[in-house]
Amino acid sequence: MSRKNGDISKQALLDAAGKLFAQKGITSVKLSEIAKEASVDACMIHYHFGGKDGLILAVISRAVARWEETDMRKFYQDNLSLLNSREGQRVFITGLVESVFRTFGNGKDGDPGKSMLLQLLQYPSDLREKVIDIHVKPLMAIFCDIYKKITGSDDFESAFCWFMLLICPQYLNTASPGMIDLFHPDGKVSGSFGLRLQHVTTQVLLNGFGLN
Repeated sequence: MSRKNGDISKQALLDAAGKLFAQKGITSVKLSEIAKEASVDACMIHYHFGGKDGLILAVISRAVARWEETDMRKFYQDNLSLLNSREGQRVFITGLVESVFRTFGNGKDGDPGKSMLLQLLQYPSDLREKVIDIHVKPLMAIFCDIYKKITGSDDFESAFCWFMLLICPQYLNTASPGMIDLFHPDGKVSGSFGLRLQHVTTQVLLNGFGLN
């Protein structure tokens, strides 16, 4: 195999695996499905990556390199002054939820990177701790600061609870879309589900802070 053809088949496998992992979950996808999606012989997975675990780590590594979690941090920095008034806090929380849903949602281009990173938090690998240290813990510190500024309380457990209410709805929707569909009586959520989930999340948080 020429180096050019090898690079093409490797890229095709990475693209196919990322797409299928995002759609079905890392543990549910078979090597034969990835090979079929990539139009590549399944033996090339072992040739390029040494097996499924190596392919998973390669897809996750690419996702880590692509994902730039800037929306929430930038929103926080640009709108910090809003927290000085109750009306400003309402605007801030509404905008923050929008930022979370945008950051954790898969884009229209179908890039599975965000879904892969969210799945990574459920999949044991050497990269999981790296993602948590680089992305999750700094965000947790920001959210605790927001909670303290709005409530005047520095109780970490309460701040962590509101962090979970903010993050988990879109986390589950993006990382486990198949599970969301299974929960629905019709077997699939509607096209407007994401927007409705964002609206309900916003209302729950505003009510919790007494801002409605």
